Order: sequence, then structure tokens, then C-alpha cells
Amino acid sequence: MSGAQRIPLADHVADAVALLGTVRATEVIALDGRASGRIAAREQRALVDVPGVDNSQMDGFALAAADLGAAGSEVVLPLGPVIAAGDAPSALEPGTARPIMTGAPIPDGAELVIPVEESAQGSFTPGAASAATVALTPVSVGAGRFVRRRGSDTHRGDTVLREGRLLTPARIAHLASCGARDVEVEATLRVIVLSTGTEVQAPAGGAPAPGRLFDANGPGLAAALTEAGAEVVNVGAVPDDAGALLEHLREQLRTLDADLVVTSGGVSMGALEVVRHAAEHEGVSLAFPTVAMQPGGPQGIGTLDVDGRRVPWLAFPGNPVSALLSCELIARPALGAPARRRLRLPVQLEAEEPSPPALDQYRRARVLPSGRVRLVGGASSHLIGGYAAADALVLVPAGTVAVRDGDGLETLLIPGGDS
Repeated sequence: MSGAQRIPLADHVADAVALLGTVRATEVIALDGRASGRIAAREQRALVDVPGVDNSQMDGFALAAADLGAAGSEVVLPLGPVIAAGDAPSALEPGTARPIMTGAPIPDGAELVIPVEESAQGSFTPGAASAATVALTPVSVGAGRFVRRRGSDTHRGDTVLREGRLLTPARIAHLASCGARDVEVEATLRVIVLSTGTEVQAPAGGAPAPGRLFDANGPGLAAALTEAGAEVVNVGAVPDDAGALLEHLREQLRTLDADLVVTSGGVSMGALEVVRHAAEHEGVSLAFPTVAMQPGGPQGIGTLDVDGRRVPWLAFPGNPVSALLSCELIARPALGAPARRRLRLPVQLEAEEPSPPALDQYRRARVLPSGRVRLVGGASSHLIGGYAAADALVLVPAGTVAVRDGDGLETLLIPGGDS
């Protein structure tokens, strides 16, 4: 495939989703710490009610509301057996109270729990629960007081986890409480990340060689892809030599059995665009659409044939902001990563900012305590320092000639800033 055309970002994302759909799979894993950070592959429902029975919210005394007087007045009741968490459901003898511990099942006939702090004894000291009577002075006598009803958290059959959601510690705990012991997740895709360009060299702790620059894209894309749920199995760089690029990729793909190639650089309109040149070789099927966004317009998408296996290939621009933004807006949804939170926020500006009217422009920004959003750094795609200081991406939509103070703009919240 070849050629160039300006297409909406949504269309290109849909193409990337379809491309990676050829290699995405699911797996069932145990519901433990290893599930944290994984992406749910299907909806999961509660197998049981949570709580499973009416139970006590407090350490205290279970009794019927009719056996109490007005709030604040003392009543003395004979005591029945203690009820502990884990005991089987039991019954309350009329006219009595039963000592009950937090989480223990409410006995049949009881309607509320009076905390032990509202009794004459004040606490369950050793032997106190075996006393013959208890004197209670409750501050409230309404039925249902300190009773946690069956299913008050989750009902059997409720949706507990939705497809595409991130498995957080709280969601894992919720699933476990509802009877799940395993969970179906997106299988982790193995990714090779490769920076292109003769000028690129690995960070060396000092100044780069004359005419060279340190590789920001390799480490940055590897981190972004890892955060999106992928396993980056190799990070490297190659010069502007299409043959060397393809030889390196095929060798790495055979050795590492990767599912996806992500490259940066070599997709624009220059004379030495190595990925474009590679597309002229046998076994390479790449298209080079121009996406109607800034930065990150030049893109590459397609496959590389390796011993009859067609490996998906996403080719991003070489400037570091363009590469990271492409990963955020294209690779993340293609990998099935959860969508970022989006808000519409007013922008805070000292002077109006021009914007290309034919393109969706994404500006790096910080969300202020006031609820407004402030642009950081300039619009240029080489200004990675501004991206590092940002915790949001502001979309200036096509058709906008300039952004003015107070304009409400769609804002994508990303990790960063002071977090």
C-alpha cells in the first residue's frame, strides 16, 4: 500500500484497532495481585449477594425495636448467646438481647443493633458478653439501625466488571467478594520499539556526538506502551538504511516472537524517510496517511511479513511530542487500554493563541486548582519538556483560528505534572 491522504484521527484509530485485532487475544488468569493493571476482556457478574446475609455493622447488642423505650431511656434486658462473625444464622428469643460482633449475622427476630458503647458496660471486656443482663441507653431506637442488609453492596447478577475496564485493587477486591476466583483479560501483546535515524544515539550520560541527538522516543514509547498494557520486549535504534531496518526487525521478531512493531521517524516527506523506503521492499505492506491533527500528522500503518506471519506495524513521526502523542491517541485505544478521562474546561491565556484551522491541534497543558487549564510550552513537536510538565492535552478543534482566554475546550487528563 502507498499514497498519502488527510484523514480524520477517528478513522485512523479505527484502522489501528482493526489491525491489532488480528493479534489481540484473551486469557483467563487467577484473581490475585498479578491481575492488577490488566484489562478486562469481558463483562463479569456477581455470583452471590454481598453481604450474603443481614449482618451487624457494630459490636453491640441485637434486639427487637419493641423491647426498647424512647431514645435516651434505659432498658435492662436478659442476654442470649453471643453471635460472632462466621456463625450460622440463628434466632432471637423475644424480650432478650444478644451480644453481636461486627459482621455477625443478625438473628431472626432482631431489628437493630445497639452499640456496646451505649450500654452500661461500655465495652466487651473479658467475660462481659457472658453477663446475664445488659442495661442499654440507646441514642436512637429505629429499626434497621446498624444493620447491613443482604445485597446492600451488590446483588447477585449485578455487573461487577465491564469489558475494557482496568483491574484496580478495589475492582479485584469487589470481584473476589462476589465469588470470582479468576478473570478473563486481554492477553499482553509483545512489542518491539525502534527509533530510526542516523542522527539518533543511545543516552550516554554526557553530550552526544557532533550532529547527533539522544534517543528520547525509544524510552518514552516503551514507557507509554507499557502503561497501556503491552510488554515491550526490545528497544533499539537503526540508521537511515531501509535494508538494515528490515533485517533488524525480522531478526528481532523471529527471536522474540513479538506481536507488534512500533517505530518512530522516517514517515514524513523528506529524502531519507527510511520507513517509507522500507515500504518499497518485498513483504512490507504500509500505508502513509496524513492524519488531520497537529502534531503527529504523518503516520504509517500496515504489516511486515516474517516467514509468512504478517506482523502489525505502527509507524509514528520522529519528533518526540509527535511520537508520544501518536502513542497516546492511536496505540492506546488499539491496544484496548482504558479511555482517559475527558472534561470540558475553560482555558487561561494572557494572549490569544493561533491554531491551524484545517487541523485538530493538541496542546500540552496543566489543570489549575481553579478548574481552568493553562497551556505549557509551545505548539512545536520537539518541545518534550512542555509535555513532561503537562497533566492534560487540550484539543483545539479544526475550524478554530485562535484560542482566547476563557474558551471552553475538551481536555484529556494524562499522568504527569506534579503527580
